[in-house]
Amino acid sequence: MPKRGQPQHKVTEFIDDMAAAYAWADVVVCRSGALTVSEIAAAGLPALFVPFQHKDRQQYWNALPLEKAGAAKIIEQPQLSVDAVANTLAGWSRETLLTMAERARAASIPDATERVANEVSRVARA
Repeated sequence: MPKRGQPQHKVTEFIDDMAAAYAWADVVVCRSGALTVSEIAAAGLPALFVPFQHKDRQQYWNALPLEKAGAAKIIEQPQLSVDAVANTLAGWSRETLLTMAERARAASIPDATERVANEVSRVARA
């Protein structure tokens, strides 16, 4: 819990030290690029994703597995408003956030790099 007078949120365009930011955060509101989604899952953080609107909906598809796992919620850009974000966050109890965090961690694939490297090696040998 933040100390009295300390901000309970932080809005920023760019963060140099993501590990420190994730350690500080209880929940993340962000776009849903592939790396961001995988980092949030690995950090075990609940998320409210606002996918960047693009014709192929890539960021929506990136976020969807975490939403289906119960680790995140997606608000698409046309539905985005201060009220939509505030109402979503206000509806998440501490217990809900803890459950979402557990589900995010469970959805993470921490050995993904090793899996991909092994598959590339396997295909290269074939």
